[in-house]
Amino acid sequence: MAFKVTIDNAGTTIECARDCTVLIAAVRAGINFPYGCASGNCAQCICELRRGTVELLPYGDGALSARQKAAGLTLACRAQPRSDVEVHWLGTPLAG
Repeated sequence: MAFKVTIDNAGTTIECARDCTVLIAAVRAGINFPYGCASGNCAQCICELRRGTVELLPYGDGALSARQKAAGLTLACRAQPRSDVEVHWLGTPLAG
């Protein structure tokens, strides 16, 4: 099963399998999504979850606080979609 992921910054919508993260799907689609470690520790891929729901894989406590999560932020590298979603990244993409 795949969901639609709208990436506001890139102005595009991509497909993301239920067992894939938003970040991996974006990178595979050629989107210059900001990230560092891709393992939930650096918070470079932090983004605002504007619509939909995700399930988060384990991540470091310093990367996403409970307060940030409650405010609607998520880590693209740990977020697996559970519905169609829309995200807006807050970091800066790598030059390329």
